Amino acid sequence: TQSRPPGLILPMRRVLPHGSSLQLLLSSNPLSNRNECYGYDISSNTDPTREMWRSHFAAETSPFHQFGRDFPGGAAGRRPTIRRQASNPENYFFVAERVAFFGINRPDRESHVSDRADVDPNESWVEERLALASCDALDSIVIISHSPPKESLYGRAEERFARCGGAVLPVLTVSGNAQPRTYCMTRDAAGRERVAVTVEALQSGPLLISVVRDPDGGGDFFHVEDVDPVDSNRRCPALS
Repeated sequence: TQSRPPGLILPMRRVLPHGSSLQLLLSSNPLSNRNECYGYDISSNTDPTREMWRSHFAAETSPFHQFGRDFPGGAAGRRPTIRRQASNPENYFFVAERVAFFGINRPDRESHVSDRADVDPNESWVEERLALASCDALDSIVIISHSPPKESLYGRAEERFARCGGAVLPVLTVSGNAQPRTYCMTRDAAGRERVAVTVEALQSGPLLISVVRDPDGGGDFFHVEDVDPVDSNRRCPALS
């Protein structure tokens, strides 16, 4: 269902047990609008601006390359390892609490990554990381990008589902750029377990997005709370 905050984008029965929650602050890829910067070379995967960003935020010597603190719960040293794509280190991946998180480089306008590269780095990255995960290693997938991914990217996830006996994992896409008037969540029209939410609605505040696991084995669900006191979800359609 989808209603006034907190709005549920899939039916939810129970939350994670106390002490098992996980809070992360993630941003959509800052490289995503570099195609609007002076000197951007659409025919190449690199230029001085992109390499400057990569050296400051994605290089192994950068303080932002890996998580700097242990995650809550469990013993000391409990933090996921961030994997980065060799050709496009702004693309990252990590697994926390059996949830696969992808950060991909998806600009708003025409770009090398989305339109000129021989092989789309975003798609190859999703395909590569999901291929390395065993069929019983993940319960859901979260994709974070500046603009919504191309439909073909989801095909890489569907290949995994088929390889794993047809078991479909729920997929949440968090992106900006669309600039709608509300934070209404949308569900895939074809009935697949895919939902999307924007983080850039007009005149709206931050969102608290949670992955919620049913302790009875019913799978993962996505919970979105609009913390803005002006309720931007009041006229959202129901999701069933």
